Amino acid sequence: MARTDGRYGLAYTTNHPDSAARFDNLVSAYLGFGRDIGDHLKALLADDRDMPLAHVAKGYFFMLFGSAAMAERARKSLADAERLFESADTTDRERLHLEALRAWCAADLDRTTDVWEAILLDHPKDVFALRLAHFNHFYAGEARKMRDSVARVLPQWTDADPDIGYVHGMYGFALEESGDYARGERFGRMAVERNPKDAWSVHAVAHVMEMQGRHAEGIAWVNRHEADWSTTNNFRFHLYWHRALYHLERHEFDQVLSIYDDYVASDIASDMYLDVCNAASLLWRLEMYGVDVGDRWKGLAEISLRHVDDRELIFVSLHYLIALIKSGEVEAAARMAAQIEGYANSAATQGRVSARVGVGTATALAAFAKGDAGSAVDALLPIRYDLYCMGGSHAQRDLFEEVLVAAAVQARPLIARRLLAERTALKPHSAWSWRNYATALRTDGAPEAAVAAERQADAILSAA
Repeated sequence: MARTDGRYGLAYTTNHPDSAARFDNLVSAYLGFGRDIGDHLKALLADDRDMPLAHVAKGYFFMLFGSAAMAERARKSLADAERLFESADTTDRERLHLEALRAWCAADLDRTTDVWEAILLDHPKDVFALRLAHFNHFYAGEARKMRDSVARVLPQWTDADPDIGYVHGMYGFALEESGDYARGERFGRMAVERNPKDAWSVHAVAHVMEMQGRHAEGIAWVNRHEADWSTTNNFRFHLYWHRALYHLERHEFDQVLSIYDDYVASDIASDMYLDVCNAASLLWRLEMYGVDVGDRWKGLAEISLRHVDDRELIFVSLHYLIALIKSGEVEAAARMAAQIEGYANSAATQGRVSARVGVGTATALAAFAKGDAGSAVDALLPIRYDLYCMGGSHAQRDLFEEVLVAAAVQARPLIARRLLAERTALKPHSAWSWRNYATALRTDGAPEAAVAAERQADAILSAA
């Protein structure tokens, strides 16, 4: 096999002179959430079936599905890649990618990310390693690591580099998750200006607006770029989810349900975990706002039943569990909760996450759904400051904070009063939070303060 330099001078071991460029195009499709990622990979392997790194990439993409069935296919790709690496004179960088896939398939996500970061020390323009590390830092809840991962390589990138916009967008999102909203928005906007189709960067700015309670601005921002980001793969539904959250905060429930039906849940049958996470969290929130969601849980349950034994990402498993609980799939929900509890005895990265927050969160969700609000509070309150380790964004994990608040309002009014004092300080533009605060205050014997909180909620909604 020969070695061919691709974009940014990265060397690839290959039998085909065009494979390096094709691999780079595959990575660009991945960065842009292209609907043709699979087509790029199939075409690459059809012309160069013995390219070692292409088989590693195939394994990576299977693992990115976050399901047990796809993890098994990733292990097959790993075996194919190991066979090819044994007979080829590959580069150190390529061998590190193989090691990362091996660790990922062994459920050692910490080691996986460490290997990608080792690649980036010597190859700061390996944007595939950068984006994959970004993904794993995100699902480890490590916002600072996600931020610093990009910051370390950013000085090596220039405006002449084709993928610089994606790097800026990653940095923007990481800054937002680290609480640096001003710079997060600046880098996100800079990336979108360079490439309006960059859905991750549109999403980074959307997160800033969500965290700052800029709901009207958020709706306008997402709508303004819809013609561009809506051409991407299923990630586009996550941006519709963000738009729905803005409308939810404004108590525009008809719009939320319309977005849910037309977009958020429109491709549930494709069985992409993010779609189920979007849909389940939105339906649960709607119900906490007092909205009847009809029979919408049924479609989510049909998909979730396929994933009862998954344990690739506890964050995702909890959303499958929500769908099972809410749709009345009692036996499946109990089995999944037992699976999460059993996995807590594992030394795997997500096993430790399960022990730390997965079991308690699953217990709380089941208790609250059956009307035992006190037990939900007892399960969630001790772990609330550890929830970050399940990964996901602040906006996504806020569902579990909302469950804690709603349960406390029902069963522990003094605790609810204290929690909502925190929450309204952080989210002063949340009418839902002020309304719940009013209820907690009134129940806890502070009627005058309750009236003031209710007025605050009314003022927010009248200004919406």
